[in-house]
Amino acid sequence: MDKPEFQRSRRYLEAPRRSIGLRLLGTSLFVFWQVVRLTCCALLILMEPLLRATLVPIAFLSFVVTLIFGFLIGDPRFPRWGMLAFSVGTLMLYWLFLGLMSLFMTLPPAHDR
Repeated sequence: MDKPEFQRSRRYLEAPRRSIGLRLLGTSLFVFWQVVRLTCCALLILMEPLLRATLVPIAFLSFVVTLIFGFLIGDPRFPRWGMLAFSVGTLMLYWLFLGLMSLFMTLPPAHDR
């Protein structure tokens, strides 16, 4: 009778070890994800003012140039649709960057005001 009781108590001792190991693995993966997420957030936050200061004015100025030279003056050699696509593309690139930022953090509601 001693032997089955010893095996039963051994089984009870092994079960918490597995759950402790799984909890330790889950906690370590969570901590690793938080470190990666915070590092990416810091890099994206540092890059955002530079990209905003370059991409948004480039998009606006190329749109204005397209309106003036492509549609108002009507120069036949001016690549109006290519310039228009370039201005929309630069603005979409900035929006893509903001979308990437939103994957790693929550932007405040008044971010673009």
